Amino acid sequence: MNIDTHLKQLLEKETHIHLAEIRALYQDLDRKFGLHASSVPVFFSYDEGMLGSYTQAGHHEKEHFCFSLLFIGYAVKNPLQRSDRIDLYKHEYAHYMQYHMEIPAKYHWQPGIHGSAWKYCCSLVGAAPTPYYKVGEGLMKHDYQKALNNPIHDKTIPVRDRYRREREYQNTKNRTIQYKVNDVVRHPKFGEGIIEEIVQLESSVRLHIRFQDELKKIDQKWLLKTDRKK
Repeated sequence: MNIDTHLKQLLEKETHIHLAEIRALYQDLDRKFGLHASSVPVFFSYDEGMLGSYTQAGHHEKEHFCFSLLFIGYAVKNPLQRSDRIDLYKHEYAHYMQYHMEIPAKYHWQPGIHGSAWKYCCSLVGAAPTPYYKVGEGLMKHDYQKALNNPIHDKTIPVRDRYRREREYQNTKNRTIQYKVNDVVRHPKFGEGIIEEIVQLESSVRLHIRFQDELKKIDQKWLLKTDRKK
């Protein structure tokens, strides 16, 4: 998706507002449960297929939360309502809780990212105990006892969970720097260029490439996909 430059600038200006809302919520939950999610880094993306995510530390990844501005941003056409936005933040907090607090043994019966341990954490923070976003769930009253005792019946959930893991793997791959400063690359339009600077972003790597007297900023993923490295 090509995001309009003006829209992107508006969304980026909003990030401090979203961050303040997330931090305030997580600080309240931290005080209640003796946790430290409010100190975990929060990033914002333009992901079209994932509203938010929590990533554990490990495998060259640093622990972080990430939320898509295409859903929570005020400047987009159909942003989440505040109740659904808060539910999204609680949904990811519940994922954080799974790995940072002791879960009673009776809630380990259903495995998976959105299994019984996660649903138990949802019951503690008041998040909708369903894996994927539905409009208005943030205002609904949830039957946690029923959710905790029943398995997820949607047979597509394992497929979706695999898709999520594949997306996380791809995002990690896209963030991994594949070039070095002074590497020579070739562009079909601008010809041969030299990499002068490498900027690592939240979900990609941006290369600053000098083509004669002109400096271009090109996504590393595009160069790798088109196999333009010499």
